[in-house]
Amino acid sequence: MKILTYNMMSCSKKQCVGKGHPLKLDCTESQTLTQDFQLEFIKNMIPRLDWDGIRAVAPMFNINLGDNIEGQLENEEFLKNLFKLVVNTKIIKGKLTCPSCNREYFIENGIPNMLLREDEIYQDIKE
Repeated sequence: MKILTYNMMSCSKKQCVGKGHPLKLDCTESQTLTQDFQLEFIKNMIPRLDWDGIRAVAPMFNINLGDNIEGQLENEEFLKNLFKLVVNTKIIKGKLTCPSCNREYFIENGIPNMLLREDEIYQDIKE
């Protein structure tokens, strides 16, 4: 799972809608990919990114993005670092934790398992 994908994910539980983002990432294995830098792609993605989530995970991969993106859109070093993080960083193994309910979603072989158990699906109906 790439960081770009992670940045758009939220908790699957019904009671966490609007509160289950950004998920806390605990990465135990990652891979650095070698996709060529694409300036227009990363510029077009910036408005879609959750900046708090991106800033939270950047230090895990030794990438310094600073505190905000204001004035950075023309800074090529910043854009290359952001591209490296969101496109060329792949999570192989780890877990995602919802900030609202603390539900853990495990990542195996680069695939996050966001499926809920049956008791979690019907939890709202019972309450």
